[in-house]
Amino acid sequence: MTETPKKLTPVKQLPDVETGKKEKDGIEYPVKHHRPYPGFRKNFYYYFAEYSSNTGIHGFKYMGEQERTIFERLWWLVLFCVSLYICINLIIQTWIKWDTSPVLVSFARSPTPVWQVPFPAVTVCSETKARQTKYNFTDYYHKIINESNEMTEDEKKKFSDLALVCENHIYNKGNLTTGFDTIEFLMGIAPDFNEMLWSCKYTLLNESCSNFFTPILTEEGLCFTFNMLDRSELLNNNVFLHGDYMSHGRKSEGWNLEDGYPKNAPINTYPRRAMSAGFSSGFLLLLRAYQQDLDYICRGPVQGFKILLHNPAETPRVGMQYFRAPLNQEVVVAVKPDMMTTSEGLKDYDPHRRQCYFPKERHLAFYQSYTQQNCEVECLTNYTLAKCECVAYHMPHEEGTPICGSGSITCMFEAQNELLRREVQSGINREEDESQKTSECDCLPGCTSLVYNAETSQAEFNWARVFQSYKVNFSEFPGVQMTRINIFFKEQQFITSERNELYGETDFLANCGGILGLFTGFSFLSIVEIVYFLSLRLMCNVKKYGRHYWSGSPELVNDDMYVHKK
Repeated sequence: MTETPKKLTPVKQLPDVETGKKEKDGIEYPVKHHRPYPGFRKNFYYYFAEYSSNTGIHGFKYMGEQERTIFERLWWLVLFCVSLYICINLIIQTWIKWDTSPVLVSFARSPTPVWQVPFPAVTVCSETKARQTKYNFTDYYHKIINESNEMTEDEKKKFSDLALVCENHIYNKGNLTTGFDTIEFLMGIAPDFNEMLWSCKYTLLNESCSNFFTPILTEEGLCFTFNMLDRSELLNNNVFLHGDYMSHGRKSEGWNLEDGYPKNAPINTYPRRAMSAGFSSGFLLLLRAYQQDLDYICRGPVQGFKILLHNPAETPRVGMQYFRAPLNQEVVVAVKPDMMTTSEGLKDYDPHRRQCYFPKERHLAFYQSYTQQNCEVECLTNYTLAKCECVAYHMPHEEGTPICGSGSITCMFEAQNELLRREVQSGINREEDESQKTSECDCLPGCTSLVYNAETSQAEFNWARVFQSYKVNFSEFPGVQMTRINIFFKEQQFITSERNELYGETDFLANCGGILGLFTGFSFLSIVEIVYFLSLRLMCNVKKYGRHYWSGSPELVNDDMYVHKK
């Protein structure tokens, strides 16, 4: 018995269309054929229904089911749109946070011992700018005030030169520029180092540490620095310095701010480092001044010394960062390093996004090592030169640059304040407008920075009673007044701060993926699935069934959505 073949029954019968007429027995009959293609709208609907039944995105399955009512489909469509809106909003907020604040400052995983960082460079400046026995500034001041005719031109010039290291209001009527003879005069009347330093002691030195102090020119006049880099490693070759200031001939033996000491560096290396914390492992300094040399007009009523602790790779700005060591006082200084490093993952970021410069990213015209303070000094130098057409005697400069005289004191003071105001205003503008990234100086912190925080305490130093106890003849020290300073690391170890990525690319993608997965069930494969349905699957379907559609024989089409009758 022959089995009759079953006919395919369409799930959705496509309407017939009249394509012409046929005559039979003198009667015309209309000829109808099945439409080979269901039309764009219907075909899109069937294709969307197929996608929704297969996708993993939440809610799409219910929007494509034929059995669902319009109300149910709209309900799921609204829920999906709300979830998508929340996702996009959260992702935008995450992006803004990543773009504006990509850096997270945290503590390092382990503490750093103090012997891995150099002992601070110690700069000592006397409050006495001119020994009265060498040049009586007080007498000449009263002659200038009274407009005495007894002063010669040379005496007026010397008074004008000394005004460069005194308070700004003392005298500013001299020449606009001056020469190197001014520096020689100022250094000649300044307190002599051998007279100022009574004794000093450093744990790792077998010889007197007085041999390790280097004269340096600062805004406070002549100062002396211990443990700072030599000028050949600190300044570029284009910088011109009159005399041998900042020069001691000792090399750093491989140390730099970013990498620290080499692993094979000896204990007694340079810059000097401490082996331990505590009073007994510090730096002891005994300074003296003579009563007959003190002057109370040039720098005011407070006599003694200014002390500054700073990074060995930067020049000191004594006028801005110092602590006082008064006469006949003992000052105890407990130092706690504050070191900031930056992870390698931030090197690909723009410096203004991470808010710091790596050494190779920012080169200074005058300094070999980039630090924020070196950058600020260089910027102030350039600004002063542009405004006053000269620079202060202590500023780094090229040969041939004019040196400002006392007549330019007001201009130099205004240049400093004007630059400061512009930097502050620039910072305010950046907070209001994030598109403004840089200031005039653009002196961001170094990505590796080292600052020495000091806790000081002081008490009366009754050195005269000590000398009496040892039966020392006081006639050898007429008018002597002394100050003792003890500098040491407060703790054996300290915690380093580190800049890290707030979000890396992986973290950002994981955050976005988590948000999308939580609200919509969306994943990377969902994107692949959408692309697949819009490209590869669609092309394959057209290639597989297209000729049957257009030949009028759609009987082979069976896509589980509709079937054409044969």
